[in-house]
Amino acid sequence: MGDKAIDLVHKKKTKRMDFRIDGKKGQVWVRQTWNYVYVTKKKASKWTPKEKKDFHVAIEKTIRKAWNGKFVLTVKGKSEFAAHYKGKTLTVHFDVDPVSSGAHWTVTAAKIPKGDFHGSKVNWGNQTIELDTEDMNPAKKKGAPKGVTQDPAAHEFGHAIGNATGSPAGHADEYKKTSAYKHHKKSIMNVGMKVKKRHADYLVIELNKIIPDTTFVVKSVK
Repeated sequence: MGDKAIDLVHKKKTKRMDFRIDGKKGQVWVRQTWNYVYVTKKKASKWTPKEKKDFHVAIEKTIRKAWNGKFVLTVKGKSEFAAHYKGKTLTVHFDVDPVSSGAHWTVTAAKIPKGDFHGSKVNWGNQTIELDTEDMNPAKKKGAPKGVTQDPAAHEFGHAIGNATGSPAGHADEYKKTSAYKHHKKSIMNVGMKVKKRHADYLVIELNKIIPDTTFVVKSVK
């Protein structure tokens, strides 16, 4: 069975993100498009065009540093794709692109004074994200162990890829008293930056719909 006889590239568009399985490169790409709405808070100066551009660059850099290449997947099933990938792995990568229309997410970007706090969040049902200009800076969250900080933008992106209230993955913020993972303080969905296998639960749900007779499993996290 040669590679030419197997379709190694598969794509799927969804409401909140698009998927590309690239079996040729051993990668899975998850792409989101964001439509930014820029606002100012607490007497901050108005946004300049350069600041808007720099904001997105910084956000995407923070997201990629926290999430890119962390999930290592294996493949099971009866498909030719699964047979080809027996004993092999794929890594998951993320891409966030700003667009002016037709976006997966509407993102309110709040400019706040340096060192201030605004409060960011993700609404899974409404496909909205709220971020601010301090969200790329490491912050010590309430209840965090000594020396443990979190980049807020990376945490919020975790919600946007399925670790959110209302998502089929079934889990969201892990710092809440009701969370089964509340004691995992260093988790990126708690108050730290550590990515766990469960944080790919929603991604795996969607990936497993793309290629018939093919099941993706998170083998490990780098």
